[in-house]
Amino acid sequence: MPRIKVVEEENAEGKVKAVYDQLKSMLGLVPGVIKALSPWPEILELYAARMGMIMFSETLLTRAVKEMIAALVSKLNSCDYCLTYHKSFMVDAGVSSPEAEAIVADYQTAPITDAEKKLLAYAEKVTLHAYKTTDADIAGLKECGWSEAQILEATLIAGLFCDINRWVDALGFRVEDDRATPGGNEAKVS
Repeated sequence: MPRIKVVEEENAEGKVKAVYDQLKSMLGLVPGVIKALSPWPEILELYAARMGMIMFSETLLTRAVKEMIAALVSKLNSCDYCLTYHKSFMVDAGVSSPEAEAIVADYQTAPITDAEKKLLAYAEKVTLHAYKTTDADIAGLKECGWSEAQILEATLIAGLFCDINRWVDALGFRVEDDRATPGGNEAKVS
């Protein structure tokens, strides 16, 4: 159970309702991660736009690669909430369920490209020791074919999830709270 009071869907108005409606049409539910921000509607709008732009817009990284990064960062940060969602979103983006499990278990031995493994290793370094990244890290990614814009995207995704993982866990949001919404509908999470 969340540690703060949130605006539930049936009570949402104004900016909160607009964000909830948009997410419900996109994802089929309003996740707790979004509800966590509902007491501050302006921040809710800002984060919804940020997450939408980085994770759900068509950009230079595929949605599958974005979800690999989000899941890995969430695993590294021990955020079960985000890990559960983004492993499921990885499958939605075309990664098979066994492959998604393998990526989360150990991306270095998972059936993904060497370039993807290198990008995930970079995301891991950004998550755990960003201050230790070097010019050689970036050069290595470029040698694998990643553009500077894609490297920027990967860096921003890692940073976004380091941020989100912290407040989701600190505020007590759990997947179990999302599985049954107040209306009794099952949320789509694996």
